[in-house]
Amino acid sequence: MSKFFLRFFLIVLIVVVSATIFLSYFGIETDKFDGLIKSKANEVNRYVKLGFKKTKIHINPTEFNLVVKLQNPKILVKKNEIILSKLDLFLPLKSFFSSNFLLKKAEVAFVKNDIKDLTKITSIFLPNIVNKKLNKVFHKGNLEGEFIIPFESDGSIGKDYGFSGKVSDASINLTKEFSIKQLTTEINHVKDADADGFKITVKKGSIYNLELAGSTINLKRKKNETKVKSLLKTKGKLNFSQIKKISTLFALNTSNLKDVNGTVDLKTNINFDLSKQFKIGNLSYSIEGDIAYLEIHTEERRIIKKYLPEFDPKIILKDTNIKLINSKSNNTTELNGFIKVKDYFNNFKIKEIYNYNEKSFDINGIIDLTNSKVKVSRLNYNKDYGKKSEINFDVNFVLDKYFNINNLNFLADKTRIHLSNIKLNKNFEVKDFKKLEIKTFENEIKNNDFLVKKSEKVTISGEVFDVQPLLKSLYKKSDKKTFSKNFNSEIKINFNKVLTGTNDDVFNFAMIAAINKGSYDKLSLKGNFSENEIIEMTIYQVDNDKKILQVISDRARPFVKNFDFIKGFEGGKLEYESYISKEASNSNLIIRDFKVSKVPALAKLLTLASLQGIADTLSGEGIRFETFEMKSNSKGNVLNIEESFALGPAVSILFNGYIDKGKIVSLSGTLVPARTVNKVIGWIPVVGKILIGSKVGEGVFGVSFKMKGPPKNIKTTVNPIKTLTPRFITRMLEKIKSTKNKNEETK
Repeated sequence: MSKFFLRFFLIVLIVVVSATIFLSYFGIETDKFDGLIKSKANEVNRYVKLGFKKTKIHINPTEFNLVVKLQNPKILVKKNEIILSKLDLFLPLKSFFSSNFLLKKAEVAFVKNDIKDLTKITSIFLPNIVNKKLNKVFHKGNLEGEFIIPFESDGSIGKDYGFSGKVSDASINLTKEFSIKQLTTEINHVKDADADGFKITVKKGSIYNLELAGSTINLKRKKNETKVKSLLKTKGKLNFSQIKKISTLFALNTSNLKDVNGTVDLKTNINFDLSKQFKIGNLSYSIEGDIAYLEIHTEERRIIKKYLPEFDPKIILKDTNIKLINSKSNNTTELNGFIKVKDYFNNFKIKEIYNYNEKSFDINGIIDLTNSKVKVSRLNYNKDYGKKSEINFDVNFVLDKYFNINNLNFLADKTRIHLSNIKLNKNFEVKDFKKLEIKTFENEIKNNDFLVKKSEKVTISGEVFDVQPLLKSLYKKSDKKTFSKNFNSEIKINFNKVLTGTNDDVFNFAMIAAINKGSYDKLSLKGNFSENEIIEMTIYQVDNDKKILQVISDRARPFVKNFDFIKGFEGGKLEYESYISKEASNSNLIIRDFKVSKVPALAKLLTLASLQGIADTLSGEGIRFETFEMKSNSKGNVLNIEESFALGPAVSILFNGYIDKGKIVSLSGTLVPARTVNKVIGWIPVVGKILIGSKVGEGVFGVSFKMKGPPKNIKTTVNPIKTLTPRFITRMLEKIKSTKNKNEETK
């Protein structure tokens, strides 16, 4: 009996297994569900009609489902026919034995079709807003693949629909300015414990001629949104037009760029949440890759040009790695490679963080400046090409508001410039600072070595200080200030040695001063050229709008050196007084007992006036003057010279005009040779009165002149006919008499 039941069980099992295998692979034809299938399709969407020749029923043993396979299926959507390669319907096994049609899911596959057909199919189960968006985005292309459409127990379409397939030769318009061309992708349905979605792998395609091959896009669907994670690989040539279009997508500021051209290989991660209404949220992106070559034309920055005199707004990057990370609060950019600002490439590494809320930039980095010229005019420091050097920095700023130097180090051989906690306003005027350490070398000779510190007051002390830049600005009224109007402090300075650029260095230099609202309202300095030769300078406030600068120096050469048209100067004692207001300055300069030589403009004047002997003296041992006095007023770069004169035993000169510093010299006046001759003539009774006049100093041998042109190319003209001296000659000679009387009183 047991053997009978065993055999029966085995036979049944074989039959069941055989039937299952047969139904799994071959199926059986039936028209049981034909009418029901067609009606159900129409119930799902009234615009949808199914067409097929016949049906086969298969069994899915793994899920215990019936699989109804439609032969030669097609879908008619609003009279548009779509040929399908597969349409399989999954039903519970019990559906075969009852009239209850419980559809669990459907698998729809189609061969290569126009991508526009996608919306015809998806309109069956996707919301209308989604379909409209798809129809707008997909411009052209081909689509092939398989849809998996789940159904709920009530017959409605479920939310966990999926698609796997391929898009080829497509054009996608994401925005008006942002489109993908010649796109070929593979699309796979991905499902895990947290969510399900799609993985899109780009096989071919381009954005603005940048190749996209190897890019991936992951779509993870959750309850109320879709999370999008994408990796875009872009490789190819980049231009300014592309940059501007891309910048609009990522809210990048390109206002300071004029042109961009280059070759890049980048990987861009873009992550965001997409709502049901297709609104983007939680956008973040990052870019990493290599810049093979990139030309960037920027706006010229005077602050950079000031220290890098050969700086070209056309910056070139090569072999540079770039990292860019964007978040809700900031945008971080890192660059590491080679940069060229003129003729040579330098290593550089820069990190920039832009804060969206504060609109501030934090930039730190290091730049090799070996192949760049560097100029720090205030320190009289210049570095040429080839000298090993670098700058590392950490700065923070908001455009047109403030600029803070948290830390800056410039190193070049023995030269070191260190700045710490310097706070500047939008005009680069100092608001506050902590420390400056300066050590520079000019022509291998140390010209600066000092420390500047600020606590309760500013202290400056050191071995040596190069004062030449300060001397150059002494006669110049400028609107540019070192300190902001909010800067107030006392200052104490001590230097062992101060360099003037001549052999007239100052020793034991000491200064105390007070800065009020960004300007010196008190200053007192002393120093020694030698044991018996001193220099003194004072500044004191007269009222809210006016201050007085006074200089007394037993050596005039350090001050005169800065006048470009005077090449040789010896001796002299200087007195200088200037009334300085916000608008301008009025000054009086007196230099006594000095000698000049190698003054091209004066040599030419003497030659044209047929005074070759005096001209020869000038080019040789030089011409001595007893007194030089110049009254002037200054506004900006223009020095207006009022009635001024130089008195000497060989020649005297009266002149006026103006000097636009660095641009042009314009002077006119009268030259009077051999003052003593005029005096002799003046002593002759009757004749002297006729020729000279009753006033002291009226003479006959004056020559008028005009001098005009750039400092290095001044053109001089004279009037050889002029014999009678004008009124200001009289004033000059009266000044001679006055000087003589003073000298006699001194004796």
